[in-house]
Amino acid sequence: MTERRMKRSGSKNEALRLLLAAVKERSAVTSIAIVDSRGLVVSGMGTARELAILGAVAQPIAGGTVTDVCERLTAGTDVMSKAVKSPLGTVYLAALGDRVGRMSEAAQGVERIMRRVA
Repeated sequence: MTERRMKRSGSKNEALRLLLAAVKERSAVTSIAIVDSRGLVVSGMGTARELAILGAVAQPIAGGTVTDVCERLTAGTDVMSKAVKSPLGTVYLAALGDRVGRMSEAAQGVERIMRRVA
């Protein structure tokens, strides 16, 4: 496997921030976050309003359910969300915008960071 990471951190929070920054930079998204099962943003980049929206919609969107609330909150943009297993339970990698570059690889990175770093 080719190592593409240019920046690393031993801190979970910093490692997640670096990963989200890299994904946001290579993608056409306005915000990206890791959201826990309660809808709380664990780590994120974007406006406070969009991060709150991601907290509200990440779990249902990842499960394939687009509720009326999800539709209203995300009107005018696309939303992507993928469930990720972690030692703390399932978290969600979610983004608002047009396109996320290598979403599956990003989700694997989240899983690796959540598992490896204390």
